[in-house]
Amino acid sequence: MTLEAPTTPSGGVLSGGGLGHSRRARAFSAARGLAQRWKGRIVLALLDQGLGSTANFLLTILCVVWLPLEGFGRYVLVMSVSLLIEVGQASLILDSMPAVVARYGQRNRRRLEMACLWVVLIYSALTSALLLLGVAALWFWAPEFALPLLCLAAANPFQRLYVFLRRLCYIRDRQQAAAIASAANCACLLGGVMVLHLSGLLSVANVLLLWGFANGVAALVICSAGVLYPGRTQTVHIAWLVRQLWRSGRWLVGAAVGFWACNWGILPLVAATAGIEAAGIVRALQNLVTPIVQLNAALNLAILPRVADKVVSSGQQYARSFAIYSTAIFTAMVLVYVAVILGESKTILALLYRKQEIAASAYLLWPLGIAMIAEAAPQGSSIALLAMNHTRVFFFSRLLGVTILLGGAVLLGPTWGAEGILWANAVSHAVGAALLMVAAFRIRNEAQPIVRPAALRQSIKREATRR
Repeated sequence: MTLEAPTTPSGGVLSGGGLGHSRRARAFSAARGLAQRWKGRIVLALLDQGLGSTANFLLTILCVVWLPLEGFGRYVLVMSVSLLIEVGQASLILDSMPAVVARYGQRNRRRLEMACLWVVLIYSALTSALLLLGVAALWFWAPEFALPLLCLAAANPFQRLYVFLRRLCYIRDRQQAAAIASAANCACLLGGVMVLHLSGLLSVANVLLLWGFANGVAALVICSAGVLYPGRTQTVHIAWLVRQLWRSGRWLVGAAVGFWACNWGILPLVAATAGIEAAGIVRALQNLVTPIVQLNAALNLAILPRVADKVVSSGQQYARSFAIYSTAIFTAMVLVYVAVILGESKTILALLYRKQEIAASAYLLWPLGIAMIAEAAPQGSSIALLAMNHTRVFFFSRLLGVTILLGGAVLLGPTWGAEGILWANAVSHAVGAALLMVAAFRIRNEAQPIVRPAALRQSIKREATRR
């Protein structure tokens, strides 16, 4: 009996060398395709975040130049409240969604996203109601803040909807829609503030209303691109999703408040210590380091859903490797940027703001720059931990950071004023970053369960039975 060599479907003889070459060719082709897909995602994410960052950056400059410094300080303090609401939305809903969607499979995405939309709408209504209560209190205590806070309550639902739809673009791998929406948002903000200035209507309240209008237009652009599939949802689905998001996000809430305290909460502290104008000066200085923070946020938006999918399929060792290698990349980018800003700070401040009070405060950029470096260093670690739903460490990291910040503010604020608060903030960022990086670098490889649609239905039924 003779043995025939195995043949290819065309009848030719398949040699060992030919088989190896074919495998290498397929592997190379797959790697090239993966690189091209990631390149497109990252470019669009950078475009999206770049447009958003440009709008914020230029709007801040125009408000500094065109508004009185005291008026800009009031605008900054009201916007810090808006950002507190936004970090709450991110921690409770948005940061947990990629892991939930990745775990419960492709076939469940539409019902999960519609349920999430309702969660966002409920969150918007509750936070706007709280803002209205704040208006009633401030009307007697600090009336100059009452009207701006009322305008923020009106703009808040549009802001929350846009933030959700923008994140949904990344979950659905529709970064192009997010970039187009950012372009519309940028055009509305910058064009609108110029119209307000030329017509003599520029004020803190009108700028806040402009934010709501611009975000509403951007949300409409995303909806018209077909990113959100309208459909019915059931109350039991919403209740089930709320439970899932709370399980993951309850630890992120404290971390989010800590993030706000260490980035925007310092502004009320500075205002209480050195006055409203000092808070405006610190925000103007922060504006110089904002672009690199927004760049890191863009990369986070683009990468987190894909890392979550990869962790489910490849195990937690992938998350650990990603955290280690990405740390060097994120840190290097911020180091270069901060070095340029610090080296030419006085020239940049004089050209941008044309206010002597801000240029004279250039020395405050040192603690702000160090804080931004410490904030960027654990970015890859944060992505890895979020992809695995390991959120408790964020709470303890921010709790430790806020403790250091408040303690430092109490000790240094009365003597050093704004500078003491900013240095305490830099130390709090560094300590919190170290805790996150240690947690990510010590990840152990464990299998992640993949829950299929049938399991999701069973989980929802169990939730309904409990209720």
